[in-house]
Amino acid sequence: MRARALVIAAVALTAVLVVAALAAGAAPALATRATAPAAEISVSTPPQADAPASAQAPDAAVTAPVAIQTVEPKAAPASAALDMRHLWQSLNNCGPASVVMALSTFGITADQETARLALRGPDVRRGMGPQGVDPWVKELYGLRSMWRNNGTNGLLKQLVANGFAPLVTQWMQDPSVSRIAHWRAIRGYDDALGTFYVNDPMLGNFVPLSYRWIQDNWQPFSYRYMVIYRPEDEALLKAIVGPEWSESRNREAFYQRTKAEALAQDTAAAWLTYGEASYQSGRFDEALAAFDKGLAMGNAQGVFTLRSSYPQTLRALGKQREADAAQAKLSNLSAVPSSTVASPPDSFAVWMAFRRTLAFDTDLPSE
Repeated sequence: MRARALVIAAVALTAVLVVAALAAGAAPALATRATAPAAEISVSTPPQADAPASAQAPDAAVTAPVAIQTVEPKAAPASAALDMRHLWQSLNNCGPASVVMALSTFGITADQETARLALRGPDVRRGMGPQGVDPWVKELYGLRSMWRNNGTNGLLKQLVANGFAPLVTQWMQDPSVSRIAHWRAIRGYDDALGTFYVNDPMLGNFVPLSYRWIQDNWQPFSYRYMVIYRPEDEALLKAIVGPEWSESRNREAFYQRTKAEALAQDTAAAWLTYGEASYQSGRFDEALAAFDKGLAMGNAQGVFTLRSSYPQTLRALGKQREADAAQAKLSNLSAVPSSTVASPPDSFAVWMAFRRTLAFDTDLPSE
């Protein structure tokens, strides 16, 4: 055990050094969100028989057993919707505007411009990533935010059914019309119509989008979703998200799903998404092959994650010259300069890659 611990420590240190080196280079009836999801939590405790009178005053030295609480999310009904303010966005401000709309489900009236400066900064060309939302909503409102890739239509429905308003990154319109990456808020759905209802800061209030449309136009953005929530509702949210609350399990599930989709669909979007998932799970050889195939099959304009993940995949494989050339070539995928959007190497992906090389640790650890 001591030898294994030393090996793991050495590998972790090596991973950190590698990362540093890489970095150098009809609408349903509305149900309001005012009632906290916690109010809908089903709490179960072990049944206890009536105690005899002599046993009802236990000795002070005896500690009563602690009941284990379980959180059961509400099953998604055939339709559901949330009350939500609609907001028209300012220039390139779909992310902060969507955050402000989601905050309205908590009764919070936030300012779009304040959110823009906090979540995007002063450069109006720059988009919003999900990483800065949690510290901002925590500081101002005492809320929390989480995000993951690999979302599904079923997950979106269950989130709404339990009072959460997920935000998603998708194409604003069909990419044959315009290739603009876009944030929108999911506020309802209807199984009978096969439709989600979204508050879209560019398209309008309670806009219907089919289940199929949501899925297809979500894929090029890694099925990314974000949820703002109250701290007391975290147990409920974890129960809904399930094992993929763990980032390593989420990345592994994302990889397995996108690999199957690429082989079945054989489209540029599917292969590029498979490349992204392979990169995020530390499978750099697979990522490069998938990226190259996807780029050869179709247009990658507007798929902003590619600007970082493709060059960083090349760097992880020691192809520094090719990485620099790819970075320059991919910089035209957006009007935003690469210097404002390029991400550093994904240290979690590097860690997963090194962990996978350990003969005694080929499977994901339990978490």
